[in-house]
Amino acid sequence: MNSFLFKLRFTAPVHFGLPDSALSLYSSGETFCADTLFSALCHTALSLWGPERLQKLCAQVREGTLRLSDAMPWQDETFYLPKPMVEGKTADRELPAAERKAMKKLRWLPVEAFDSFVCSLAGEQPFEARRYAVEFGCAVETTRARITEGEDTVPYAVGTFMFAPDCGLYILAQCANESQVDMLRTLLEALGVSGIGGKVTSGCGRFVLEDEIDLGAPFDSQTEWFSRALTGEHTRYLLVTASLPREEELDETLTDASFGLIRRGGFVQSDTYAETARKKRTQYFLASGSVLARRFAGDLYEVGGSGAHPVYRYGCPILLGVNL
Repeated sequence: MNSFLFKLRFTAPVHFGLPDSALSLYSSGETFCADTLFSALCHTALSLWGPERLQKLCAQVREGTLRLSDAMPWQDETFYLPKPMVEGKTADRELPAAERKAMKKLRWLPVEAFDSFVCSLAGEQPFEARRYAVEFGCAVETTRARITEGEDTVPYAVGTFMFAPDCGLYILAQCANESQVDMLRTLLEALGVSGIGGKVTSGCGRFVLEDEIDLGAPFDSQTEWFSRALTGEHTRYLLVTASLPREEELDETLTDASFGLIRRGGFVQSDTYAETARKKRTQYFLASGSVLARRFAGDLYEVGGSGAHPVYRYGCPILLGVNL
């Protein structure tokens, strides 16, 4: 498998729904999961090329020749990873109060600081969490108007997130051949025009594909780290895709694992599926940042119901080998 990093720069606010928020309209996350990305890529493929290429895209996932990560943040030239869900040998009480608070709030680690963080977990050296506390943008609330014929206009608030000028998101992708890379590049460029996430008809979620990095040809310490982590066998793996093992993989995957769960739900985004809005089947995935002792394949899960066509949710992982 060939591994690539796609760097996205957002040119508009974004509205990424929070999985456990009852007021998702009024708030927004700063990243999105791989199933959201894959769904958007499927809609884009259908719009560009029709159902035959859409089926080909799904087949590549089932065959294991296409893998995607969740979106993760970058700032300037620095790429960030989710903080591993593991506990260190140093008890929290041994740290100063300010450092304990900073460590609990820390969600993202620079790639270049990841190994230092691992050493701190083993009690080999301290880790200054406050040094790596970064804000990638800010929450913005905008007011929209709901206009219904024959009724008064009703204002409502929409929560969005605006990235700072020097920040954005990146995704990792693993492809079997160059034609898949070309297809993914085309889909991402087209998706950037229409936008990803919620409220795209209002202009949210638009981005440009700023850079594409072949991780098989590393050129600095960050790309070398990714190249090592994405190849070979390792004692532990950092999950960077919200994903779900198949039923027959579940017990083995969770053995000796340190993991969190994330709810995946939402509505079917299709005009031809049913006459009224239908919800997808809710599932709980292993969250990005989980640490596993074994690889798993995952699957493309059917989450529709009795509509006019199948509805799939992407649930296959990208795993980074780490020395935890």
